[in-house]
Amino acid sequence: MDNPLARSVDAWPGVGRHGSPGRAGRLDCGETLASESKMKRIVEIGRLLVLLFFPGGFSGRAEAPKLVLTIVVDQMRYDYLERFDPYLSRNGFRLLTKRGAFMTFGRYNYAPTVTGPGHASYLSGGGPAVHGILGNSWFNRKTRREIGCVEDASVQGVGTTNSSGRASPRNFIGGTLADQLRLQFGSKVIGIALKDRGAILPAGKKPAGAYWHDGKTGRFVSSTYYMTNLPAWVERFNERKLPQSYDGKVWERLLPENQYQFSDLGVGEGHLDGETNTVFNHVVHSSTNGFVNFFPTPYGDELTAEFALAAIDGEELGRHGRPDMLCLSFSSLDGCGHKFGPYSQEVQDQFVRLDRQLERVFNHLDRCLGLNNVVIAMTADHGVAPNAEYSKSNGLDGSTEGGGFMTDLMTRLDQEYGSGKYFLTPTLFYGNIYLNHDTLRGKRLSAAAVASFIREYALGTGLFQACFTREQLLDGRAPGWIGECVLNGYNAERSGDLVLISKPFALPGGGKTGTTHGTPYSYDTRVPILFYGKPFRPGRYADAFYVTDMAATLATALHCEEPPGSIGTPCVRILAP
Repeated sequence: MDNPLARSVDAWPGVGRHGSPGRAGRLDCGETLASESKMKRIVEIGRLLVLLFFPGGFSGRAEAPKLVLTIVVDQMRYDYLERFDPYLSRNGFRLLTKRGAFMTFGRYNYAPTVTGPGHASYLSGGGPAVHGILGNSWFNRKTRREIGCVEDASVQGVGTTNSSGRASPRNFIGGTLADQLRLQFGSKVIGIALKDRGAILPAGKKPAGAYWHDGKTGRFVSSTYYMTNLPAWVERFNERKLPQSYDGKVWERLLPENQYQFSDLGVGEGHLDGETNTVFNHVVHSSTNGFVNFFPTPYGDELTAEFALAAIDGEELGRHGRPDMLCLSFSSLDGCGHKFGPYSQEVQDQFVRLDRQLERVFNHLDRCLGLNNVVIAMTADHGVAPNAEYSKSNGLDGSTEGGGFMTDLMTRLDQEYGSGKYFLTPTLFYGNIYLNHDTLRGKRLSAAAVASFIREYALGTGLFQACFTREQLLDGRAPGWIGECVLNGYNAERSGDLVLISKPFALPGGGKTGTTHGTPYSYDTRVPILFYGKPFRPGRYADAFYVTDMAATLATALHCEEPPGSIGTPCVRILAP
């Protein structure tokens, strides 16, 4: 349930649009090649200095970890770790917040902030303008249809005959740290998530396997991009039929009711599919579409943790004399947050229960490998806005107007230029408007002039904070931090002719319940970033740190070449001597 104003943007052509808002020396698409060259020299000098302090490979100063575990918690806002800390276990999230390096001002420096780009960015070190994953989907001008970020019609599902198995990282441009570990050390890499994009994008171009959940069958599946048959351990796991066991299961509070920070009768909260009540207790009802209704409940994270434990043992991760990598993503908090919002008892309970699942995974690794032989990195793919009605009840905007904007705009264009099909699609893809250039040529209209007219009209409605045309973006004329975020997510080949940004706390086209994400505002961009293990100096760090800095920091800690599209800077201060 992503914001319709948060549905797409792209990458690569027009390199240089990947600066960091508020960071000196950023690169914008309008800068000269000389400026880019100068910046590259500065970055290379910084890297050489890092190598002086951290020379050689693991044969020198440091012993290689047996396993690198990277974790994304889908839709985890930074404030969750602060608000819910009293209810967390010692060896779950607190293992990282109390005994790891905790970056308290982690942020994304692009928009849209949604699942696909987030999972593509944190281990590649580049934003959407570099790796090409603009959203969970975008509009393909050539085929004139929507394309999913990991959609691949050239492959077949493995373990399923459904279309859910037809996925791969082919739409991703470049590589991730997982690819670099394979190149340098021959590491075994596995990607796991309920969502296909969460499993596929961090694990790079050729991992040993990527596995995601097929909602129709309840099975973990893969595609022929990776393999021809599921490994025996995956088949054994699927035979346990855990998703089927969740049907009819009751979700009740884990903690005493007086320990929840907000009323269970929160404004603007939704409900689970198959239910009408918005309060505890909840029941996982059978779905006519398969096994999906447990997804936004703690049982989704339980299933993911169970599969991760099976993968650690089944693939013998960490037992190959090299730093293997497990890219793990917990998807269920996102489903819960969309329905109930960040200030709900359900999100608090989901988060605390996820903490217990993390504790299980960490304890298992401690028993089989020793946590002193494991490096852990954690972040989120995005945050989330408050429910619109909750925002309104607190005097904030919370507007849900704008659902009819495109229809009104089409009417206005017909009045101005005569009847015609002015858009390739009437859908806003993450705020992107795609003009039909065939129509414009037929009417001898300038695309820049029509885009300028639309921009003036859009801003005149009062619905939007900002609107940028293609011409502005390609010229680098996108002022302010919002403009920089849009530039960092814009691509000449895949992005639209205009990009709209909604106002703070507004959810254009949203309903009375639930919420979404995708904007450049802090509630969507600020996320926790944590590192744990021998290479890191424990502590809380208030340094400005972007998610795109994670790959460079991990590469430095692991004495590994960083990914080719990385534009981040390693935070040397958190590295142990």
